[in-house]
Amino acid sequence: MIILNKANITFIGTFLLLVQVVSLAQEKILTNNPAQDRYPNWSPDGSKIVFESDRDGNWEIYMMNADGTALQNLTDHESNDRSPSWHPDGNAIIFQSNRNDTQGIFMYILQNSRIEPISLEKFNYEPEWPRFSNDGSKIIFNAKTNENTFNLFIADKEGSHVEQLTFDVTRSLWGSFSPDDQSVLFFSRRDSNGEDDEIYIQELKHKKLTRLTNWPKHNFCPAWSPDGEKIVYATSMENSRPELYIMSKKGRDQTRITFNEDGDTEPSWSPDGNQIAFTGFRNGSYEICILDLEK
Repeated sequence: MIILNKANITFIGTFLLLVQVVSLAQEKILTNNPAQDRYPNWSPDGSKIVFESDRDGNWEIYMMNADGTALQNLTDHESNDRSPSWHPDGNAIIFQSNRNDTQGIFMYILQNSRIEPISLEKFNYEPEWPRFSNDGSKIIFNAKTNENTFNLFIADKEGSHVEQLTFDVTRSLWGSFSPDDQSVLFFSRRDSNGEDDEIYIQELKHKKLTRLTNWPKHNFCPAWSPDGEKIVYATSMENSRPELYIMSKKGRDQTRITFNEDGDTEPSWSPDGNQIAFTGFRNGSYEICILDLEK
């Protein structure tokens, strides 16, 4: 069923600017639990979604079918296991955990349910939010480098040859490789005196940096479309919780796609480009939701 949502309308003086009207299918809520379910990530074949949940008293990594069935706790450990994402071959899941008394990166191997650490060579910080490159050869993650300072790093898949990508005095977070692995998408407070988050793309070869958003609130949690042409992200709204937007890879044609007073964040694009999974605050807790994009 296709539902026509209200337009995003901005008043500028006496002029009325109609930004965009978005047609979207009805939202699906995949989880229904009084605990917190967050950070969804699609499997490469689109059949499954992994996410983090504290429904067992601490953060664990869960996996379910893309329709919300066959829910499974993968980690089942007394430590906090968080921020899962898939290896591009679909056979493993990378995540962060404090199971060795300090924050580190681990891999869950689906074939044998084995969990293996990824030791970062000569790295003295605690890594967070790890993600593979699309060819599986690299890992990008962020780490706190000083008080209130976070930066992005790239390492080989075995954890060797760690290279610092950003050198900010505020924070740069949530890095992900473009589909061709030539650029990195992230959000940062580098140009706002630490006041608000904006979205950037940095080319890896020439180090060219492009700022995509300019909004005096927060633009954060960006994710590439499978073809690399679009970006979905969260934006803090005036006097309300964040909503999801889609824009071109050049930061143009910004289009609002959610209209929920409770807020939406942490989007993840399905491999076929037709759906977006995200974290939505519903009925007093965070749930994993899916939005069908208009064909």
